[in-house]
Amino acid sequence: MMLIAFEFHISYTSYPEIALALLLCLSSLFFFLLGYSTVHLAYLAIGGSPYGPTAYCIDQKRLRRFQTICLAIIFGILIFNWKRDGLPPVFGFFGADTLGYTEYGSLKQLLFPTVMALFLTAQLEPSRTRRWFFYAFGPLCILAYAARGALLIMLFQFLVVFSMRTTLSKKKVYLVAFSVLCAAIGISNVIGNGRSSLGSAALLGYLQIKRSYYEWPTAYIWLISYISTPISNMCWIVHAYRYNHPSASFLKSLLPSFWSSPSLEVGDLGSDNIVDGVHTYLAKYYLDFWWLGVFGVNYIWGLVFGYINTGNRLTRHYLTSAVLLGCIGFMFFSDFLTMLLIVVELFLLSVGNRYFTVQYA
Repeated sequence: MMLIAFEFHISYTSYPEIALALLLCLSSLFFFLLGYSTVHLAYLAIGGSPYGPTAYCIDQKRLRRFQTICLAIIFGILIFNWKRDGLPPVFGFFGADTLGYTEYGSLKQLLFPTVMALFLTAQLEPSRTRRWFFYAFGPLCILAYAARGALLIMLFQFLVVFSMRTTLSKKKVYLVAFSVLCAAIGISNVIGNGRSSLGSAALLGYLQIKRSYYEWPTAYIWLISYISTPISNMCWIVHAYRYNHPSASFLKSLLPSFWSSPSLEVGDLGSDNIVDGVHTYLAKYYLDFWWLGVFGVNYIWGLVFGYINTGNRLTRHYLTSAVLLGCIGFMFFSDFLTMLLIVVELFLLSVGNRYFTVQYA
């Protein structure tokens, strides 16, 4: 999808040639598969991987206790932010005087992962009333903060858990996934227009969309530009960056927002063609370790997925697997695994999975 969107060259700043994009994609795929194969070869050398049980039992009392704790955290932060900053950003879409989505609220690095964890565990809830309350409550919380990225990640993770647990056929699962994708694109388009008083004109101007595409539906322009811009930016970074020495700036996104400092300064590379703050998951590691970073991070991801895809770990740890699959699903956009928000969610779901999944049959 990324390479197809890249070939549209929808923006004036699009990298002109696909060769570098292909090199990045193919080298990433090669080292990912190399890491994946390393795990399987290692297990073959010791006589095969351990294969765990496929069935599990949910302790409903513990599940509801976990969900209640999540709700208490969420409501506490929502009320605190409302008292401090007033109405959330979504009310600004309707003319209310609110702060922008980047300035509003604090503790969002705890709020969003807690909402996401609650939303994913809703699928385990036997009560239809509680389940659909959580299904509505989670997206509404994210929408209130106009957090488009968090909403997309949450819906993707939801689909992963749904596909692992459902008895529907593959065709129906794909139909559900396609329907959710279309709905997510539509909602994201509305959020994007609402977050700026200029509406779609802000998207066209900020991403420097070519005038020949102005007549296209905004949802199409949004989808193509947001998928192609990261790889275009990454190509411009490789083109412009002159590597000097290794660093560890990729870890800065693990810090709380009030501690974080600017990472290495893509804006200082001297290229006006880098138009947005997303450069695929490779950018951090390329800036810190040059091409060794590109090779290394993909090899590590291969090791991770080689490990969780053996011994039935993917289904035994379905909640944490959904987070990891979400990270790899959105790799074209950014490196989410080193974001504090995702690390907190991964911790919450790891604790929850162990706490209320009490028995394997």
